[in-house]
Parts: sequence; structure tokens; C-alpha cells
Amino acid sequence: MADKILLNGEFWNPKEENLPCLITYAEKSGGSHFSIVMLADLFNNGSKILFFSAFPMARDNFLGHIKGGEDVSYVTKENDLKNDSKIIIIESGNQSLFLKALRGLEDVKKRVVLVKNIELFSSETIESCLKLDKVIVSGDVDLCSTNKKIMDKDFNTIVIFSNPKTTLPFAVPELEKYKGYIWSVNNKGIITVQREN
Repeated sequence: MADKILLNGEFWNPKEENLPCLITYAEKSGGSHFSIVMLADLFNNGSKILFFSAFPMARDNFLGHIKGGEDVSYVTKENDLKNDSKIIIIESGNQSLFLKALRGLEDVKKRVVLVKNIELFSSETIESCLKLDKVIVSGDVDLCSTNKKIMDKDFNTIVIFSNPKTTLPFAVPELEKYKGYIWSVNNKGIITVQREN
């Protein structure tokens, strides 16, 4: 059973219209896991995915939360890039390959693109993602060299799991551990992940 997202205590299913989305968090605050569960929800509701993170643990976590995940391409070299798989997972940390995927995949604008651990990636990688509409930018915005460019983007949704030093377009309430605050056109409030055993 996959984990579920709760918004103000009610089940919440993210949709593509919630994108682009920024999820920012300090380490061990819950934002990393939330990013994976949000992406899994989008896939389980029909979205095609392009997945990129710095570490393979995120990939494994994502695969554990999806239904019907047999249509997956694991890309470790440019020749592996295919347009037909519902999920394309780029080799963890391989920014060069990820940038080739962004340029080379014909359907990249139709996919939900997750770039996770943004604080570890180059400005070229981040800026390329910021051009996309169906993107989830996830990590510690305070540690990004491009945090001003990130905050200049018009996100439909921003989710905060730890109050960043970076200026936000809204006030963040005091947050308990593993609880976030979501701000979007349609939703505002406390967001949590309900873990399933």
C-alpha cells in the first residue's frame, strides 16, 4: 500500500495543474519523502514521468510507491533514452545525461519531471528545469547557488517543510517535524504524509 498525502487532515491527490511545484526542506524534515509520494501519486493517476535525483535511494523509494511500474526505462547512457516508457529514470547524479534527456526526449514537455536534491546540482541543470511547466523542483533552496532564479519562477505550488532563509511570497507558520505547509492558488494549509504499513 502506498503512502498517502493529507492536506489539513483530508486525503489530497496532486494533479498536473498543481505544477510547476517547488518543494523545499532541510535534511530530515520530511520534504524528501513527500516529493517521492507526490510524484508516485501523479504517476498512479496517469502521468508520464522523467525522474532525476542525486542518490539511488530516492529512485528505490519511488518504485516502492507506484502501481504497475513495469514500464520503466533505466537510462545510464544516451542510447538508452526512449520515448515510449511511462517512467524514465536517469542514472543518479548524472547531470550531463539528464540535460541530454531534457533536450532529446520528444515528449519531455508532456512528462512530469522531478529533479530532486537541487542543492547538489549545477546552475545549468536547475535553469534547464525551470524552463519546464510540469516540473517538481525538490531540495534545500537555501543551499542552491541559483536560489534567486528558482524564486523568480512562478510556481503554481510551493511546499515548505522547513522555513527557508530565502524570501517567499507568503508567511510560513510554525511547523512541527515532518509536517509541511502548502501554498498554491487552490490549496493552503498543513500537509503531511500518512505512512502505510
